[in-house]
Amino acid sequence: MSDFNGKPFKEAMCIEAMRVFDSCSSQDCLEDLAFTFSQADQTVINAAAYIKSTCIDVTDVSFAISPVAFNHGFYAVDVTYTFRAQIEAYEAAGAAPTVIYGTSSFTKKVILFGSDGGTQRFSTCEADQVVTTSPTSGCSCCCCTAAMPCASVSVAAPMCLDAKLVAEPAPSEEKNVLITIGLFAIIQLSRPVPIMVPVYDYCVPGKECSTNSDSPCEMFEKIAFPTVEFFPRGLEEPHCKEENDTGGQGEAQG
Repeated sequence: MSDFNGKPFKEAMCIEAMRVFDSCSSQDCLEDLAFTFSQADQTVINAAAYIKSTCIDVTDVSFAISPVAFNHGFYAVDVTYTFRAQIEAYEAAGAAPTVIYGTSSFTKKVILFGSDGGTQRFSTCEADQVVTTSPTSGCSCCCCTAAMPCASVSVAAPMCLDAKLVAEPAPSEEKNVLITIGLFAIIQLSRPVPIMVPVYDYCVPGKECSTNSDSPCEMFEKIAFPTVEFFPRGLEEPHCKEENDTGGQGEAQG
């Protein structure tokens, strides 16, 4: 590897980066997840004849990591998602909906390889590390959290697959909102490691920052007309992947 984009190799440099030791993809169908509401919003739910869910977001993700016994280097990762759903409650058919918001949570456990980490890490750029201490001796435990790998998750926008209103048995007048959510995520375990990388040059920007002084109409005229938005693709037309596969076969045959 002597050059990169025409730039000659200069030196090998040691940098610190987060190395991903293990990861997994997750496709979960969270069926009939119960949502909770404020007292005022619950009153709206109790009076509703039917509901619709228009939007669901992941508002928070928390992690709990613990070593797997008798399987050195592996960790159990509990990932807890917190959801916020926008609900349209209808008191009768044709009536204007009342928009309310509810919350729910779901915990998923996975086991991933996180490598070994027997040292504590301290840095001026990071938050203080928490070390578990013994309540009797005050000494730090051997399983301190400073040696744990870092867990991360990337989540796609949740899909609302179903939403229904379920009444509790009499004499209760409470109603529950159950939503089925489709969730795609990638969970990773990583650690900071020093690695050697080839250096070609500093990352100097290749263009100048421009200050756009065009008027709103001038900016609008520069936007290409969105023809595809007016003429959606039908089911009979090939998908992009199939088109690429066909093109690749044609080039191979040629």
